[in-house]
Order: sequence, then structure tokens, then C-alpha cells
Amino acid sequence: MVKIDHYNVLLADDEYMLRQSLKRRITEMDESFRIAAECGEGKSALSALEDGNIHVVFTDIRMPEMDGLELAKIIHEKYPEIITVILTGYADFEYAQEAIRQGVFDYLLKPVSEDKLSAILEKISLKLQETYELPDDEGISGKSAAEIVKQTERYIKEHFREEIDFGALAADYGFSSAYLSRIFTKNKGESPVKFLTSLRMKEAKRLLANTDEPIARVGELSGYPDQFYFSRTFRKETGENPTKYRKLHRT
Repeated sequence: MVKIDHYNVLLADDEYMLRQSLKRRITEMDESFRIAAECGEGKSALSALEDGNIHVVFTDIRMPEMDGLELAKIIHEKYPEIITVILTGYADFEYAQEAIRQGVFDYLLKPVSEDKLSAILEKISLKLQETYELPDDEGISGKSAAEIVKQTERYIKEHFREEIDFGALAADYGFSSAYLSRIFTKNKGESPVKFLTSLRMKEAKRLLANTDEPIARVGELSGYPDQFYFSRTFRKETGENPTKYRKLHRT
């Protein structure tokens, strides 16, 4: 296990304001991530990778000179240990799916919501924890890890229909979200995001089987205001799309 102080992130996007927004939100959401470099196109990003110790790359799928797909392919070949996340709009969604088949870790659809960004940061953190060890947070709450996990579990159960900012939740304890994720996973056997997803899927199944609510409304009531994201997540978690599930399990 390699000990490091934080995870170094490279942002590659030709939209300056988007880079700044993502930079601010990532560092505010999880202090274990540090923006080590930011670039406006792919070739500059490659140079930054050669110069620095980068652990994670967020790259737009469309950039001048070298696009995100080409950049991701080179990263996968030259730096397979680096986690790459594609930023894409709905119009390029098929390209993002192809990128995942070629080694990209995951993708984020624009505009990037707090909920989805928080979830992917936790997913990245869990993956990096297989190789790297961060210093333990001391926190400011004065509570034991078991107490914090119990309180976090209760909060998720009470607010699973809402957008949950795990970075803000962890900050209430004086921790980073990465540390909160570590102690929660250790105690519960699954990450906070996975626990949240399980609760939402359970509610979605209940609504699909027992009500006539439209699919979009079922998603909203289960914590997914974006119908596309709800359907994709539901299929990923259950193996069936919501419409098929309703037909097969209607009571």
C-alpha cells in the first residue's frame, strides 16, 4: 500500500468556466482530492501527465487538437493505473459508452449534478484505496466511528429521496467524504452511495409494483429526478428496465 497525502486530479476541458466550477466542487466536496493541473486540450493534458504524479483525470469528450476519447485511449495504454472519467453531453452519450469499453473508468453527463459528482468521487476513492493509503482524519465530532456510521445510516434512510451531499455530511463530522466512506464501508460492508442506491431501488420496486405512477414520477419519488439516470441505474441494479419490471411484478 502506497501512502500519499491526497489524490492528484487533472482537469481537461476547453470550457474555462466549467473547469473552474468542477475544480471548486471537487475540492469542496472531498478534500482528499487536489486539483494538480488543468488544461484546455488533450495535448497539454498529456504533457501534464508526464510532469506530475496524477491519479485521476476528468476529461471532456470534445476538445480541440486532441479529443477526450483519444486522450483516454493514450492514458489507458501509457498510464493504466490512472483513473479516467469522461465528461459528456447527451449528444455524445454513445461515445462515452464506447470509451468505457476501451478502459475509461466512468463518465459524467453534463450538466454535472452534485449527487452524481459525489457518487463518482466516492467510487473513485474506493478504487484508489486498493492501492493508496491516505492519512486518517481526526475529525471534530468527538464521536466514535460506530456512532458516526449509525448516524449516517439514519440520515440516509430519512433523506434518501433527496439529493445527498456526502461531502457536506462528512464535513459536519470534521472528516473528508473519503474517510467517511472508509469507516462506513468497514462497518456496513458497503459504501454510503451503495447503501443509498439500495434504498432507492427498494422504493422504486415498491412503487412500480403497487402504484400506477408514471415511470418518471417513480424516479422522482425514489430520489432520481432525472428519468434517464433513473432508468439507467434501475437497469444496472436489477437487470430490467422499469417498464419491464412493472409488467413482471405488478400486484
